[in-house]
Amino acid sequence: MTTRPMRVSDLPIVYLSYDEPWAEEFFADLAAKFPGAKRVHGVKGLDACHKAAAEEAGTEWFITVDADTLVAPAFADAEIPEFFVNQRTRIDWPSRNVVNGLAYGNGSLKCWPRAMVLSMQTHEAAPAGTRSLDHDVGRGLASNPTSFGIQLPQAYSTTHPAETAYHAFRCGYREGLRVSLPPSPADLGRGFATHLHDRRRARLQAWCSIGTHATNGIWMIYGARMGVLASQLGGLDLDRINDFAWFNDLWDNLISQRFAGQSGHCPRSGFTWDTDHLEAEVRALGKRLALELDLEVLHLSSEHSAMLASSERPEGAAHSIDLMGNAYQSGQGVDKDPERALACFEIGKILNLSNSFNNFARMFHKGRGVPQDIERARENYEMAVALENKYAPSHLARLIGEFDDRTPEVAARIRMLDKLSAERGFVAPSPGTPAE
Repeated sequence: MTTRPMRVSDLPIVYLSYDEPWAEEFFADLAAKFPGAKRVHGVKGLDACHKAAAEEAGTEWFITVDADTLVAPAFADAEIPEFFVNQRTRIDWPSRNVVNGLAYGNGSLKCWPRAMVLSMQTHEAAPAGTRSLDHDVGRGLASNPTSFGIQLPQAYSTTHPAETAYHAFRCGYREGLRVSLPPSPADLGRGFATHLHDRRRARLQAWCSIGTHATNGIWMIYGARMGVLASQLGGLDLDRINDFAWFNDLWDNLISQRFAGQSGHCPRSGFTWDTDHLEAEVRALGKRLALELDLEVLHLSSEHSAMLASSERPEGAAHSIDLMGNAYQSGQGVDKDPERALACFEIGKILNLSNSFNNFARMFHKGRGVPQDIERARENYEMAVALENKYAPSHLARLIGEFDDRTPEVAARIRMLDKLSAERGFVAPSPGTPAE
């Protein structure tokens, strides 16, 4: 006899809110989709909040939804593989950030074993002398240090971190600092780049670059850039990122007064600010990140920011690498630097981004800052075509037309490649017109 896997619909869902002006609206949305949804509100301390959620749920397993998250109805049918259902494992589903397009643990939906939550000592409940900036699954459980966190691939929710200017700043600061820190406190100060592997670097670049198109998005970028720099300053009490009273004081007595003005406006809170002053500060922080930490970030137009945030890939951060390569190639927002552009496209190729293969090939095809290398260009165009890039077939067709003998077979292949680009959504330019 077989039993069906545990489904989300079998479990209570608990909405966690603290000081969010939109909480009633978002909870009403959740309750309409998931009748019987429960709520914990205003509990001080993230460890205490989750323990209160476990008590509110009253079951062996339960699901939490963060205050800035909207959940799709299809989540009710999500299944939890049986071999993950144990008291040592928390299951996560990534939530897509509507401001920067990232989809990973930040804002994720989480399925908790009650025993894990009641035994963990994290955030404000961490043992004296230890640092706990997250739930530390695998590290911070007093009775079960061999816990696991499993992230399932499908996203069933969106997270909305910039509903107000203040909350956008707070979210960006917390995540910029948290992602910047090394895995072990002992490694702090040993060099920012030594522990910042490519995925974390790309994730930070996205937080620090993408969002200018969104309401209050500039505040999230500003907060993220401040958080990255704060992570490397000596003497800062890092646990403050989980102290919302400290954030309130920082905002009320420093940030809001520093940028006093009327040219920017937050529709939900009514807060106003001086946009020119804020944008100048954001750019100044970007220069510090580049000079002091060798973390290159972009100053994107609203159009480019929206384009990157709307990426359909689950790890939107990867696309910031390709966009950064384009920026270095064209000199948009940063000094033109073909060597750095090539390095960005190389990273994108490792991440299997079709645009990076195409852009890498384009540099060698046209000799843009590098010696022209037609075979290298051809090889990378072919890979981009195989990865279903919509521009690569047309670009490869142009290369073949320029450098291959014009036999009937070659002419037929050019027509086929142009047709393929058109089918993928890119209309090839007319003969004699350079493709872009």
